[in-house]
Amino acid sequence: MRRVAGILMIMYGVKTIVFLVGSLSKWGFHACPLYLVPIVIISAVFIITGGGFCLKGKYWKLCLASSIYLLLYMISDLLPIVSVPFGLTTPMAYWLYITLTPTWGILPIIFVCIRKREWQEISA
Repeated sequence: MRRVAGILMIMYGVKTIVFLVGSLSKWGFHACPLYLVPIVIISAVFIITGGGFCLKGKYWKLCLASSIYLLLYMISDLLPIVSVPFGLTTPMAYWLYITLTPTWGILPIIFVCIRKREWQEISA
C-alpha cells in the first residue's frame, strides 16, 4: 500500500507541474502572479519527494507530512473549480473532477497510516 501511496503522490506532483507549465505557455506569465509559480513548484517537488520516499520505504514522518500536505493542496486546488466550473464543459466531467480529487488526496494518507509497520520492517 505504501507503493500505491507513493505512486499517487508522484502522479499528482507531476500533474501539477505539467499543468503549471501548460497554463504558462498558453496564457503567458500575465495569467497568474509570478509569486505563485515558485510556490507551486516547491509544493509539487515536496509532494514528489514524499512519494519517492514512500516507494523506498524511508522517512515515514516525511511521507505522512507530504501526504497531508497533498490533501490540503488538493482542497485549495479544488476551490476555484467549485466556485466557477471553467474548462469543464460537461456536467459529467465537472462531477467526476469534484468526486475524484478529494479521494486522490485522502488515499495516500490512509495508505501511509495503515502501513506504518512496513517502514519499521525496512529500516530494521
